[in-house]
Amino acid sequence: MSIIYTRTLGSGLKLFIEPMPAMKSVGLSWILGAGNAAEPEARAGLASVTSEMLLRGGGDRDSRRFADDLDRIGASRSIDPTSRTMHIRSTTLGDKLADVLPMITDIVRKPRFDTTTLEPARELAEQGLESLDDDPREKASIEAKRRHFPAPYNRSIYGSAEGLALITLDDVNNFWKSNAVAEGSVLAIAGDVEPEKAADQVESLLSDWSGAAAVEHDETPPERGASHTEDDSNQVQIILLAEGPNERDERAALLTKVAVNVLSGGMSGRLFTEVREKRGLCYAVSAGFRGDDRFGVLSAYVGTAPDRAQQSLDVLVDELQKLFTPEGRITPEEFARARIGMKSSVVFHGESSSGRAAAISGDMKRLGRVRTLDEILSALESVTLDELNDYLSTCSLKGVTLQTLGPVQLTPPTSLGL
Repeated sequence: MSIIYTRTLGSGLKLFIEPMPAMKSVGLSWILGAGNAAEPEARAGLASVTSEMLLRGGGDRDSRRFADDLDRIGASRSIDPTSRTMHIRSTTLGDKLADVLPMITDIVRKPRFDTTTLEPARELAEQGLESLDDDPREKASIEAKRRHFPAPYNRSIYGSAEGLALITLDDVNNFWKSNAVAEGSVLAIAGDVEPEKAADQVESLLSDWSGAAAVEHDETPPERGASHTEDDSNQVQIILLAEGPNERDERAALLTKVAVNVLSGGMSGRLFTEVREKRGLCYAVSAGFRGDDRFGVLSAYVGTAPDRAQQSLDVLVDELQKLFTPEGRITPEEFARARIGMKSSVVFHGESSSGRAAAISGDMKRLGRVRTLDEILSALESVTLDELNDYLSTCSLKGVTLQTLGPVQLTPPTSLGL
């Protein structure tokens, strides 16, 4: 059985380390509270620009030396902003962890924010924003998120052309100094690692780090309802979002995930079978569930041709709502497939050092605690078919947001009440 070593450093950072004896690699996952919800409203895109600049050096290493030193020891790295966090990841060989940790802590504590890196980072962010013109599904998803979540948690990570143009070096420095703080941050390390040795090194690197986590942001109520964005294309994008349990409601979130896997667990999923295979209505259909400690959202997507879009939407909604009715009860065969698929996914990700590090840090942010791989599998194994169907009989589509994008406007099914 695996053991996850835990330590809260003097700085306030929560550190979790899981040795994986069979591994030769080690994964690092560091989550800080510097998401785009913390951006000044007039600087939309600041988190994305900052994430790119973080990859351009720290401490006494400029961009070139930082990249060369990491490449020399075979260390991957990535930094991804989300609505509420900045997520730093790195993977390397276990015997190189001691070399990687100082470099990663340098970009957090002493990033090389200077004028030579601001403009390239801004240009990359602007290119990302412009690329949305060629990605109608992403455009529809961004608009659906904007209308479904309360501000400022509804912002696009791409920002805006106006916001990107206004960002200054002072903006980047102030944003990072205010939000990349010790309290509330989580660092997870998994793989070929000696826990005490790694923990002592992290403690020494961050002994003088400090900072209190920011309070939650003021919110405005979400818009939700149905909306259409006109787009001169030969496709229609359909995005449906509905409220789900947040991850702190662990059992409800788990049952929702199993149900979603019945809907969208590969080619045997209900949506693929009913919308695409039986009726040939679309080229893509899927469902998903995502949650954190505050929000949970059930999502569904259909991409189709304009002349089949209305029927695709109608069948999609029928299948989603049928899940909560006696005639739509999940069958033993569907249940077995969904649970086996989920267990396989957990095991596959659990066999990756980077996957385990990300899972551990994600657990702490979403659940307020961390779970071993055995605990995750045990919880999944404990779900029964009767429990799942009983739970679904109490559910419905609530707080719905329907977003369409394309050349034709659709009529929301009356059953949605929009």
